[in-house]
Amino acid sequence: MALYARIEKMQEDDHQVRYRYTDVSGNERTMLLNKVAETTSADDGVEDMLFRAVARKVAIAWVRDGVAPEKLLVQS
Repeated sequence: MALYARIEKMQEDDHQVRYRYTDVSGNERTMLLNKVAETTSADDGVEDMLFRAVARKVAIAWVRDGVAPEKLLVQS
């Protein structure tokens, strides 16, 4: 199964970052990165394969760089 998502930062404060991501069909979802707890969560509660790939990409960038990235791309 192929995965593809464009990830874009929507909003950030001292404690969290909200991201929007769009799949290949144009469906848009949002997720939250908790910068304090270093956790991610899906706004709609659906933690499917695409969400996990997006969350992993965001979390790795956050832990590695200490900065919430503006844009990312997931494809495999």
